[in-house]
Amino acid sequence: MFCKRFPVSVMGGAGTRANVISVLLMGEDVEQYPPYRIGVMKQACTQTGYQPPEEDANEADLYEHGLGFLDGFIEEAEARDLPVRHRLEAQSIVWGTLNLPEDGRDDDGGEKLPPGTLDELAADLHLPVGFLQNVEALIREKKQVIFQGPPGTGKTYVAQMLARHLAGGGERCQIVQFHPSYSYEDFVQGYRPTRLEARQPGFQLKDGPFMRSARRAQGDPDGKYFLVIDEINRGNLAKTFGELYFLLEYRKTPMKLMYQEEDESAFTMPDNLYIVGTMNTADRSIALVDLALRRRFAFVDFSTNEEPIKGLLRRWLWAKDLGGMEWVADVVERANGKLDDHHAAIGPSHFMRPDLDEGTVERIWKHNVLPYIEEHLFGERGRLREFALDRLRGMDGEGNAAD
Repeated sequence: MFCKRFPVSVMGGAGTRANVISVLLMGEDVEQYPPYRIGVMKQACTQTGYQPPEEDANEADLYEHGLGFLDGFIEEAEARDLPVRHRLEAQSIVWGTLNLPEDGRDDDGGEKLPPGTLDELAADLHLPVGFLQNVEALIREKKQVIFQGPPGTGKTYVAQMLARHLAGGGERCQIVQFHPSYSYEDFVQGYRPTRLEARQPGFQLKDGPFMRSARRAQGDPDGKYFLVIDEINRGNLAKTFGELYFLLEYRKTPMKLMYQEEDESAFTMPDNLYIVGTMNTADRSIALVDLALRRRFAFVDFSTNEEPIKGLLRRWLWAKDLGGMEWVADVVERANGKLDDHHAAIGPSHFMRPDLDEGTVERIWKHNVLPYIEEHLFGERGRLREFALDRLRGMDGEGNAAD
């Protein structure tokens, strides 16, 4: 009944929804109904040889399977004279022995490991799986996608995590950030000074991040390679992309690159190289990109006015057992309503910190959010009083001062 009333647009995937349901059941009896995570449960089944759940299992089946695993663990422990008091204790032992780092990083402190399924990635990102499925379809069909929205909406983080997931690991992904002085020679290829030899300077043709990714993709046609371009609209795109404007649209057509020799074979854009860019819409001086680029990329909005970004902070607070701090999500929504500009809204990631408390919120608001709002309200300094933290917190659901 609960799942039928739970909009799929907010959170899809049986495993992801089972996570949420288990948190609610904890209020009934946490020792008998511990929290559930599908990724952890799958790994536990793999390492112990326990029969995994069916691929088409619904939320109830998944949770019942997880409880059955814990009951079996308790029985096995008792048979070995190792008493385990209840399911919560059994789960704590299982989770501890799986050696899962808290932040998802590997034992050497390296990059965050990509989740095994899109459902698990959606749960990690606190985004509906349907949203990620749509983005995956755009990447597959268009090959080039840009995430656009105000700062603090998680564009870059989602781009990196989704790229690593779809590529099957971070070794097939490369990230680069554009800026006004970035050029074709930096991005594609160009001549660079070499070490002095016999006191004579020299130059050598060197590949930029695009060509390095392209060559790796050409050498591994069965793999998927991703180039993530952060702040893509901060660069002079016509200057930086050069003939790539043509190649992005006509991937199967060979074309000579600017620095290729006459006897070299023309370059063909690898079909297994995907580009994910991020674009900040808050700065109006850089928010516009030419129509030629818009035709070559699919654009995904990270708008705070619409799901899934609108409810992201609230979902994150509940997932991190910070329901008592839910007022922060209310404050952010009220402030964005007063700004009335979805291009320059306050993003949720300012507050997505595991150590979040009232003091932390006050510091973030004073030293990060208010200066950002002041810049946006240039010439309207008197309006800053409207964005005082205490004032916004004291409002009711209609935006009026609470009694």
